Amino acid sequence: MRPTFIARLVNGPLFDPILYVRMLNERRALLFDCGRFRGLADRELLAVETICISHAHMNHFMGFDEVLRTVLHREDPLLLIGPEGIAEKCLSKLRAYTWNLSGTYDLEIRILEVGREYLRTVSTRADTGFGLFSEDVSPRIGNRVAETPRYYVEAAVMDHGGIPCLGYALKETFHVNIRKGALEGKGYLPGPWIGELKESILTGRLEENIPVTTNSGIAGMRAGDLKEEIVILSPGQAVAFVTDIAFTEDNLESLEAVAKGADTLFIEAFYLGELERDACEKGHLTAVQAGMIARRLHAGQAFPMHVSPRYHHRIDDIYGEMGIAKSGHPVHEFSDSARKLVT
Repeated sequence: MRPTFIARLVNGPLFDPILYVRMLNERRALLFDCGRFRGLADRELLAVETICISHAHMNHFMGFDEVLRTVLHREDPLLLIGPEGIAEKCLSKLRAYTWNLSGTYDLEIRILEVGREYLRTVSTRADTGFGLFSEDVSPRIGNRVAETPRYYVEAAVMDHGGIPCLGYALKETFHVNIRKGALEGKGYLPGPWIGELKESILTGRLEENIPVTTNSGIAGMRAGDLKEEIVILSPGQAVAFVTDIAFTEDNLESLEAVAKGADTLFIEAFYLGELERDACEKGHLTAVQAGMIARRLHAGQAFPMHVSPRYHHRIDDIYGEMGIAKSGHPVHEFSDSARKLVT
């Protein structure tokens, strides 16, 4: 099937870990972490509707200002999700600037703070100079922290050197496939109506009338009838983002609850196994540990990121110790150094 989520590491496996995920055939995207970057065009940033922050260390959060500068004049709200304390940190950033000329700006920023037992939502607007607009606190029930008709986001609270750090899984509700050859067999022509049909199915609006392009013109058809004629539903796609966590059983159990079975896993591999003690002390993962997590999660593909600068000339060793090919697929044989570390 054609993937709904088109994901790429903005900085590749090196430097600050930033994952950009766009929706196929839509002008919507999510950003996972927001450190220093230069690989995103303004049009790509304008499509971002949600930013998921793992934690507020500088190399994961400093790029928020650049995103803000780009989206400041748009009408669509921006959702920012982060761990305990992210609301105050985001508001502090916003209030560090002078907003005496922002009275006509429509941008609303919604900040969702994810604690172990609570969710806190703070909304603030540009036309108020980003003063506190509203606040709500509710008990946290389950792992889901945000959702749209097309997808939802789950978050796991984990530990990174004594501070909370969120791991994320972006999940498609279900995948809407068009039966092979069905359009031609029915005399239907491809067009924007297919996107409308998918949206109707995803939102449960099956009585909605869809303007179908046919060989003889436009015909209005019920979404539910089209679903029966030309659609196959299949399990949705899942993308997981994990960075800056200690290799502990508590962390792994929390991560399993949201990311098990992910089609694609983007995971930090900060150190090689030779510095496992340093990784433990600083709350990071080694490449071997990242590979072990990928296998524990039964991830379809895994890609390293946030590799320490000391290993930028040894990226092949990172892949080798993870036990994956550069395609992201697992390999049957570990490198010699990795075999010693995992046995």
